[in-house]
Amino acid sequence: MKLTDGLYRIGAYLRHYLTAGNTLGHGIHSPKLYYIVRFLFYDNNAYYCFHDIEKERLRLLRASKMLAVDDYGTGMSGQRTIAYIADTSLAPAREAQLLFRLVNHIKPAVIVELGTSLGITTAYLAKAAPHAGIITFEGSHAIAEEAKKVWQNLKVNNTTLICGNIDDALPLQLKDIEKVDFALIDANHTEEATLRYFGLLLSKCHENSIIVIDDIHNSIEMNRAWNKCRKNPQVTSSFDLYGMGMLFLDKQLLPKHYTLRI
Repeated sequence: MKLTDGLYRIGAYLRHYLTAGNTLGHGIHSPKLYYIVRFLFYDNNAYYCFHDIEKERLRLLRASKMLAVDDYGTGMSGQRTIAYIADTSLAPAREAQLLFRLVNHIKPAVIVELGTSLGITTAYLAKAAPHAGIITFEGSHAIAEEAKKVWQNLKVNNTTLICGNIDDALPLQLKDIEKVDFALIDANHTEEATLRYFGLLLSKCHENSIIVIDDIHNSIEMNRAWNKCRKNPQVTSSFDLYGMGMLFLDKQLLPKHYTLRI
């Protein structure tokens, strides 16, 4: 990572820590968003599937098997252990479980995830919406095969995995999708790619759709992409949770950007 990005991340974390609200939803005037923050973000209950998914995460973190990784995002393909990939690429349990609660609440029919990695976050989404169709995209064939093993162990059976370059695969797949209810962008972490993915997904979204962008403060580029996405005319309200950002398209919501500490 560039030195400037490293310095940016330190500054971004300090700004977020000093300015983010931890109000249990107080100050959020929309009943819809208030419920999400008050009863989903700050819910510390462990749901039925959390233990099994985190057990799989622990297995991956201990796995020394070497994989030949194709990385279309950074171009830095090569040999990496499963443990290294799990440690550097998987969403933290707190964030993945927050997405579980959100998806469990909104009950989407179609979920699109860009960036399967080892399939842990996908498993949380699948368990949260067992009747939904989940289409998830992963660039590396070797990583995709390990994700399938995770889902097999967890008895996840409502996912369709598309392997290959997302730049090519996403437009083709979206042609056959009528609508997208929930989307997670956690793939090529560049401004250009993030904005392109966002635009493609937005064309299939509706007023009740939610788009989540991961690693919005990972670099200066990603922060620029996030700010452009949240200022899109189709977006009404947004949440900056530091590790990820959420975009809401509901025209009944007041135009508002919230910086929240979770």
